Amino acid sequence: MLVFSCLVDTHITCSVRKGFYPRISLVFQRTITNAPNKGQRWALRRRLAENQYRPHSIASTEKGGSISHLYYGPKLLGSLGIGSKRERLWKTIRAPYYLAFKDGTHTEHAARSGFPRISTKMKVWLQIISTPTADTPGTAVLLHFDQRRYLIGNAAEGTQRAAVQRKLGLIKMGDVFMTGPMGWNTAGGLLGMVLTLADGVASSTAAIAAEAKRKQKRRNATEEADVKIERQTLNLHGGKNLAHLLATARRFIFRKGMPLQINEFRSRDTPRKDWAPAWQDDLIKVWDMVIDPEEPGLSPRKRSHDEFSEAVPASAPIEEDRDDQIVKSVVGDMFDSNWRLDAFVERKLSEVVLPATIFIRKEGKMEQYHGPMPEEGVDVPDVDVLIRNPWPGALVETLPPTKPSRSSVCYIIKGHPRRGKFDSKKARGLGVKPGPDNRRLVAGESVTTEEGTVVTPEMVLGATQEGSGFAVIELPTASYIAPLITREEWSSEEVMSGISLVIWNLGPGVASDERLRNFMQKHNKLKHVVSSKDCCPNYLSLESPAAAAIRLHHVDPARFPIPRFSNVVENPLGGELPFEKARAGLTFDLEPRFLRREEHIVPVLDTAQVVHEARNNTAVVDLAKAAQAETTSPEYQAKLDEEQKGIPSLDAEVVALGTGSALPSKYRNVSATLLRVPGFGSYLLDCGENTLGQLKRVFGGELPEVLRDLKAIWISHLHADHHLGTTSVIKEWHAETMKDEQTKDNKLYVISHGGMISWVEEYSSVEDFGIERVGTITIAHQGQRTFEYRSKLSPEQQQQTGLESIQACQVNHCHGATAVVLNFANGFKVAYSGDCRPSNDFIDIGQNATLLIHEATFDDELRGDAYAKKHCTTGEALEVGRKMNAKRIMLTHFSQRYQKIPVFEKDQVAIVAFDYMRVKLGDFAKVCAFRPALMKLYEENVKMLVGEGRN
Repeated sequence: MLVFSCLVDTHITCSVRKGFYPRISLVFQRTITNAPNKGQRWALRRRLAENQYRPHSIASTEKGGSISHLYYGPKLLGSLGIGSKRERLWKTIRAPYYLAFKDGTHTEHAARSGFPRISTKMKVWLQIISTPTADTPGTAVLLHFDQRRYLIGNAAEGTQRAAVQRKLGLIKMGDVFMTGPMGWNTAGGLLGMVLTLADGVASSTAAIAAEAKRKQKRRNATEEADVKIERQTLNLHGGKNLAHLLATARRFIFRKGMPLQINEFRSRDTPRKDWAPAWQDDLIKVWDMVIDPEEPGLSPRKRSHDEFSEAVPASAPIEEDRDDQIVKSVVGDMFDSNWRLDAFVERKLSEVVLPATIFIRKEGKMEQYHGPMPEEGVDVPDVDVLIRNPWPGALVETLPPTKPSRSSVCYIIKGHPRRGKFDSKKARGLGVKPGPDNRRLVAGESVTTEEGTVVTPEMVLGATQEGSGFAVIELPTASYIAPLITREEWSSEEVMSGISLVIWNLGPGVASDERLRNFMQKHNKLKHVVSSKDCCPNYLSLESPAAAAIRLHHVDPARFPIPRFSNVVENPLGGELPFEKARAGLTFDLEPRFLRREEHIVPVLDTAQVVHEARNNTAVVDLAKAAQAETTSPEYQAKLDEEQKGIPSLDAEVVALGTGSALPSKYRNVSATLLRVPGFGSYLLDCGENTLGQLKRVFGGELPEVLRDLKAIWISHLHADHHLGTTSVIKEWHAETMKDEQTKDNKLYVISHGGMISWVEEYSSVEDFGIERVGTITIAHQGQRTFEYRSKLSPEQQQQTGLESIQACQVNHCHGATAVVLNFANGFKVAYSGDCRPSNDFIDIGQNATLLIHEATFDDELRGDAYAKKHCTTGEALEVGRKMNAKRIMLTHFSQRYQKIPVFEKDQVAIVAFDYMRVKLGDFAKVCAFRPALMKLYEENVKMLVGEGRN
């Protein structure tokens, strides 16, 4: 293959293979003297677009309003100065830039011009956010610059909640560097994290825009304000299938105004020709190391999954590159589309593609169309209708094929060279006057003295110092060790100069491997820090909810267990360790000098102190003792037994795993409730992020038994806070049940709307989590606008699920939102609302329910908020229970800002759910007796939160 070079500019030369057009990115890093203004930059973008170059993305940075394009094809080189447009284009572009292109190894490369060196006064540090625990299964570190943050490691489930607990603001985070193989254990929290960042950017952008418009209107009240806000870009870096993982969420994730750039690193087939960094910006340089394990191939799968994979064979290299761009385009539309909710388009009724909301004009007004569609077999006039098109991602029916990858991505990262110290005495001796000329010299510009002498920066600055850096390495198993330690990067002076620290994220057994220990001893000038279950204890990493659970335990120990934890490692590593054990909060200064700091290390929760405070809270203790005395008396129990005669499954247990709404918070995780029905099975009602971690905290060593008994997962709707924990639960269930001959043929059913079923099946192409053993029951298909589901299950489904029948109805919340009723053969009937406004259809199918679990997002004082956001108040939820004639009621899904316990009617046996709460159906009335103590405790917690400055 012929390789030739083409001169792009006097500073940069890039190589292009004949017959192959590289992907090139033109980026303005920051404006300098005579740089184009905002109008010129937008004009440039329009000019490039008019030339029909194919844009991959448009991005902005914090400073200078930068624009980024990626183009394809022969016109590319002309646009960069080889063709007739060279003079005009380069007169317009007067800022430092870099060219990035993707070569045949699927690796991003970059060449740069005019980057400023890092200031000698800049402080840069690295902090460990999380180590492996039940709450935070992944390891992540945060690289901190004043103007930007970088997350490196795992964006696992629970990572975002840990950042909230540590009070680490992620709003300035511009890049996420994912380590390890791409899968849910390394990236399960990524979708939720990106959603939070997108919402935060949208809120801050709206606030800035509103304030700018107010100021502009005050300056000139006669003209309409026209304010352009520079948009923040989020760059996600990782291994193969990163974009595919994100794209599988296109049916339920849509945000605007936050461009998302995806950079996937792939294994190289040929050795490096130079040591240019794989990626860089104005602060850091990054070298990727993609490590493939020694043993070839993937683990064997059952035939059903093989057939599924073979239906979408692997693509050839050219097709794979095309497929990559298709998937990245889908992701781009998920976060940076120009789609508008209020935009209508006119279509013939026969041309409408569902799902879509349809309107017709009637007597000069617009009304929603609820009539039949032509494909439903009814003779329908093909009238003109108005529709709101679904967001772009929802229109992509299938993604290009892919297969799981075991490649583990690791990084070596360091800052740009630091300029030497400015010698003011030498500058004065050369005739440079103090003031602006000194600043220009420090900035890298030459100056001319009054005597006509040209003074260059090198004449007055000390020697440039190499940037400081670190490596983050992830080795899931020992099979990755040999390929890692033989990498040539470790012996490259260009790469390793300035590197002082290695963070190791190691799977079970890897830390004790002699090959790795010998490698660490050989490189003993580097500081080695290991994060692994082998050396990091399963401590209470989220101390706020843990402390709250301990306080609740001292009110009612029978219903509020203490979360399972251990402050020591079960099987500690032996011998002298050539590394330090990682601890959350451990910090390393990288600039201006390397320094290890312990002041931010997260202390182990002082449970003895929490217990002491709980026991000395006499007001709460006295109320709890009174309730305990009442509920344990023989008279109370006899009366309760009489009242509960005829209620089936009184030994059924409800376990509240996540009782908050929208986002994981300091005290409540997102939606998940476990229902355990002896003799029938266990069932998850919704499964928000880190449900598996909550299960581990509640059950500890009992979890394998609970998983073996798990029969079905119900997902009420496709909002992220209700289903992003599903994959990890299925994967853990699959691993556990495969150990036992009696359970290895079991199926775990996912019951939901068609969109959820499609997501589970589609994600299985990214990671094998046991899809061949997952049964599905589709309540409604994606094109259905209205639906109701009433089904007696087949004998096989009854045997596998333990259910006799399922009833479900559409509710008012979002597309596909569904409430469900689970019916058991003994008459036990459970109604679960999911998220919704009060529903008469739900009341109908749930009549005489034994147990109603209903959302109660808002207090009654916030009825307007509940209506606007399509949720219920506590009063509305209790009224649904009254109309349904439900025997027992549990309220859950509370707003994370909601700090009240509601007032209940005396004739209703209703309770409020708290995270980690375990209550049997027959004990609901006993929990009601503890209500005064719980209200007192909650009242004091609210005062404490107010004291902390929280709403």
